[in-house]
Amino acid sequence: MLHKIMVKTFLSLNLFTKLMIMLLLISILPILLTQFTSYKISTSTIEKQTKELIMANLRQSSNSVEGFFHAYDNIILDIYTDSSYIDNLKYINVWDTKYYYVAKHQIEEKLENIVYTYPEILGITIVGLNGDATFYDAVTLSGEESFCFDVNNLRTNAMFKDSLKVKHAIYSGTTHRSEVEYGNKNYFYIAHQLTDFNNYKNGPVGSIILCIDESALRSVYSAGMDYASNVTFLVNQVGDIISFPLEGYAGLNIYGGSDNSDIEKATKRFFQKNNFMNSNQLEVHISSIQDGVFYLINVQNITYALKDVQNISKIIALIGILLGFVCILIAMSFAAGTDKSVKTIIHAMKKADQGDYEVRISLEGRDEFAKIAHHFNDMIIRIKEANQQEREALVREKNSEIKSLEAQINPHFLYNTLDAINWVAVDHDEFHISKMLINLAAMLRYSIQRSNEIVTLQEELEYLKKYIYLQQERFCYSFQYVIHIDETLNSCMIHKLLIQPLIENIIVHGFPGNTGHDEIEIDFQILFDNYIQIQVKDNGKGMSQELVEEFNNYDYRQDTIETSIGVRNVITRLKLYYGSNSGFRVDSSETGTIVTMMIPYEI
Repeated sequence: MLHKIMVKTFLSLNLFTKLMIMLLLISILPILLTQFTSYKISTSTIEKQTKELIMANLRQSSNSVEGFFHAYDNIILDIYTDSSYIDNLKYINVWDTKYYYVAKHQIEEKLENIVYTYPEILGITIVGLNGDATFYDAVTLSGEESFCFDVNNLRTNAMFKDSLKVKHAIYSGTTHRSEVEYGNKNYFYIAHQLTDFNNYKNGPVGSIILCIDESALRSVYSAGMDYASNVTFLVNQVGDIISFPLEGYAGLNIYGGSDNSDIEKATKRFFQKNNFMNSNQLEVHISSIQDGVFYLINVQNITYALKDVQNISKIIALIGILLGFVCILIAMSFAAGTDKSVKTIIHAMKKADQGDYEVRISLEGRDEFAKIAHHFNDMIIRIKEANQQEREALVREKNSEIKSLEAQINPHFLYNTLDAINWVAVDHDEFHISKMLINLAAMLRYSIQRSNEIVTLQEELEYLKKYIYLQQERFCYSFQYVIHIDETLNSCMIHKLLIQPLIENIIVHGFPGNTGHDEIEIDFQILFDNYIQIQVKDNGKGMSQELVEEFNNYDYRQDTIETSIGVRNVITRLKLYYGSNSGFRVDSSETGTIVTMMIPYEI
């Protein structure tokens, strides 16, 4: 008895639990092997994941730094291609006393605009061939006094001279400057020659020099950096540190006078020399910036990254003494793959059962689960194709029903209209007849052409007005009509011939009313920004409550198309066109009838 209960209980368990119990009964691994294997796997996995994360961050930081320098390339290009700088610089280079100060003032105004647009620019100067400088300084907020530039000695400035010799941008190292009035600043320069495009053979006419705040560059690549585990910084070709996430390192050289052939070794020596991150186990990753003008370097502290792994391994070693825990680890490792495959298949089956035929199962290997996945995918594809064919057949059937419904309107109306035109021909001259014929022809074209399509509300109203006009002629203007519509609704879309049967029903069955002045009112308005409410009102004699209830609860699926004339036709087409997104209601009394339709607002 007990045996049967145990078997029954075991069979009622899920697959994962069954596998766990079976494996716990048959597998025991040595404690040392478990500890050693888990440590190696954990170490290898974390090292790999950490390196991948660092490389991904380095690539992202490299792109950000490239974008940082590219922005200033664009600024230089804008200045380079702005002819007003060249024109004003001509007066400065020849020391034209008449226009010299005017030219400098015009350049200074444009430089001030650039500095205000880019707050990371501490200063910008345009230097003529003779060393005459026009500048604007964001630190001093002045074009007369400069924090960034030694304007009196720019003629002998090495960077200025070098910029006149090459056609590409050149970059300086980082400079630290401290003043009581303006505080501490780290900055570097970007210089580029200016050339008159119209006389480029004559060589450069001056130079542009930008003074860039190093802290702005630092913010580009150092956001969220954990300085205990990894540090990223920027150096130039000769090893000068252009930007460093911590104060005091910008401007130093990582080579320190030693061999500069290996930037990775030099970086490690620099960190060890400065006791930074306090570790001998460092890993260096390097990314080239600006085609080798700069290098973005990331230094990772492997010891710090593996600190948590080492602590975990000690815990595993202590807990691993318990044989039962070892068996649990083995069982979980072995059962996880099978359980994952089963859950993946079940999850896909649930999604398919909910109607998602895009779901696919992806399982590696050639076992039974992979075969099940393969057959499941093939089955889903076949089901999707079959459903598609079924939907296409339903659409064709629906369109046929709609065309059949719409076709019932025209013969009945055509007979009455031709009868009216006949009487007009007897009682009026040919111009009147011509007008009626024109309206009739337009209506016939509208109702016959583009059957089962949507039109703008404006087109539908034009058709409706022609129809009402002919009916007024037929009944000697015994009724009037009015249409209320916001002009913004003219462009919204509606299926054809949804309103006309309601008007015809009023004229034939609702008039004459009890007031002696029959009138039809048609209102259009937007509800909740996504629905249009259409109301057709009359002051006729109304209809019986039995008929009202029949219309309000009408089920077109239980009726034949041939009997669905007039109002029933409208209800049927509303459901076929818009489904549950449509609404239809009739309210009637002895003083008149109101028919309300709701359709989606579509443009």
